[in-house]
Amino acid sequence: MGADLSARMEGRARAPIKKELLQATLPTSRCIEFKHTGLSFEEFDHLVWLVYSGTHENVPWTGMLNYLRALLDANYVSLILRLPHDQQPLRVVYAGKAGPVFGTRIFTDFIALDPFINLPRNRMVALEELIDDATWQASSCYQEFYAPLHVRYHLAADVGEDSSEPVCRLRITRPPTGKRFGARERAICNVLLPHLEVAVQLRSRLDIADVEQCFYSGMLGRLSVGIVFLDTEGRVLKVNDAADAILAKGDGLSISSGFLTARTRRDDRDLRKLIEHALEAGGRRVPSVLAGMAVRRTPGRSNLGVAVRAAPPTRWSEPSSRPAALVIIRDPEATVQVSQMDLKRLYGLTSAEASIAQRLINGCTIDDAAMELNVSRNTVRSQVRAIFAKTGVSRQADLLRTLLHSVAPLS
Repeated sequence: MGADLSARMEGRARAPIKKELLQATLPTSRCIEFKHTGLSFEEFDHLVWLVYSGTHENVPWTGMLNYLRALLDANYVSLILRLPHDQQPLRVVYAGKAGPVFGTRIFTDFIALDPFINLPRNRMVALEELIDDATWQASSCYQEFYAPLHVRYHLAADVGEDSSEPVCRLRITRPPTGKRFGARERAICNVLLPHLEVAVQLRSRLDIADVEQCFYSGMLGRLSVGIVFLDTEGRVLKVNDAADAILAKGDGLSISSGFLTARTRRDDRDLRKLIEHALEAGGRRVPSVLAGMAVRRTPGRSNLGVAVRAAPPTRWSEPSSRPAALVIIRDPEATVQVSQMDLKRLYGLTSAEASIAQRLINGCTIDDAAMELNVSRNTVRSQVRAIFAKTGVSRQADLLRTLLHSVAPLS
């Protein structure tokens, strides 16, 4: 009986899917729309690929817009990503022959003179649906703005949910020597719009991730905290600026053949064990604790503080392309970047007091500060008392803790 069942299942797996069954699984309207595009599967596949790969282009969707412009025999294709508001500039990407000229005009006049207002969402609309051709050509908008740019026929869509601001706006134009946009051109754009909406939202999330990464990397850099990202084999994937500065000195830690190594054999062995433990814990997706060690440098220099932990995986993360472990490096000799302006603004310090506070944060004694500033020890002590009063502390240890734990080192 088991063999019969296996045979039946094998036969079912090999049986071709009937065309009628495949069509029944797709929305009827989408099937009809795609038939009207006249596109081959290869052409449509390439167009969709350009939409999603465009999220990673330096100027996003440049390739898609150029391909769409050629496909639709258009002179300009524009993708408006953000309208100007609250001192935020217009964000628009476009493809067209008269790039510089059109670019200047589009950034100054295009939005104000856009003939498409309150469009139905996620559907291509031709300008003649909104205004008759004679009235359009007689309008000052057409004669003064669009005619000089050889723009006459328009096709447009606002993409996104009806209840919210459009995710993006797609605008396509043809010159007076061209033809009106027909059913084929509308169909091509209509089947593209759902993919474009998803891609623009994806790009927005990538932008947020980039901002967060830049912020956190800059914050850790100001605290002189180095971060080294390792892959599943323990090779170095990436380092932040603070780690790069520490490793460049080659004292205590360095990168050799793609791996993070310690200066002494003993420290290198212990570091390897910590990294292997973190990678193993991350691979098994089990909780792990932060493990640390001191890495010795040349005699006379403070040890580096090193901590290793497994990089937290996401549910569907791809192990081969994501960091598997993080090595956190702290150099006690590195200076904390705190500006005098921040200290003056936060605590009302004078310039002289802020200068002394800077030096105390970075490990100077009162005598050291007096020597560096070429003033007497009593002057420095008097200014330290003033700093105490303004920061609400009474001991130097409390002052250092207050200054280091404030937002000044992060601003």
